[in-house]
Amino acid sequence: MKLTAADLLPVSDPSLTGDLRSWRDVELPGLDRRAEIYAWLPPGYDGSQERYPVLYLHDGHNAFLAQRSFGGASWEVDRAMTDLARDGIPAIVVAVPCSPTARAEEYTQYPRPGEGGGRAADYAAFLVDHLKPAVDGALRTLPGPEHTVTAGSSLGGVVSAYLWERHPDVFGGAGVFSPAFWWPGEQALLDLEAALPDRAPGRVYVDVGGHECHEDAGIERRYVEDAERLVRSLRGAGVPVRYVHDSQAYHHETAWAERFPAAARWLLQGYAVAPPAYVLAHRAGA
Repeated sequence: MKLTAADLLPVSDPSLTGDLRSWRDVELPGLDRRAEIYAWLPPGYDGSQERYPVLYLHDGHNAFLAQRSFGGASWEVDRAMTDLARDGIPAIVVAVPCSPTARAEEYTQYPRPGEGGGRAADYAAFLVDHLKPAVDGALRTLPGPEHTVTAGSSLGGVVSAYLWERHPDVFGGAGVFSPAFWWPGEQALLDLEAALPDRAPGRVYVDVGGHECHEDAGIERRYVEDAERLVRSLRGAGVPVRYVHDSQAYHHETAWAERFPAAARWLLQGYAVAPPAYVLAHRAGA
């Protein structure tokens, strides 16, 4: 897979904030499809030689433009990242749209009976072996895992956790928004829990709403129970974790847009904030 900075074309829309570009009609190796891949670049990118962390987003068509989003609203990632850059936390965002016909196939490691799924390994191979090396070759990135985060919602949250679990040498952080672990089932959580003792240090943001599946009370409970099980497992393994439960939030882009700015801030910087002065003083006197 070959991407170049010269082939990165501007995306123009009056609703956008900052510099959104895209590679058009890109073949996605191993996935039997083509897609437009978005890249949001921090302010001043073209006029500097600075290198930047990278946040890889799933369901990329939902990230920036409401008219391209499945739910009619976007995550407003461009606004959030502009604010973060203004606060001294600049980063590149690479957003990959999901398959229009096989989203659940690519985002789950196990199939749901009667529904399908189970090709997360193929999607991971595309990201790890093809897309990330191509992005690192085309843009000024900080390529190490400590500077590489993956994030998504629902099944995109499931595959973000999977990528963080299976590829610690690539993804140091994961944003797991409203993870739909009920689809691949408990084995997905068991796999992650089994991998935790041997996983390299990293950090994980997890959130969930109280109204994730208003039409099915059982699945709605599973959203919260599985998210909290994941948090307990991460905490027990000593993984830096931030958890948000919004009891009034629904399963929709507007909810994730509201929670994304703080999540991105924490994933990109907050976990590394120095201890406050009183903690340093206590350590010095110990």
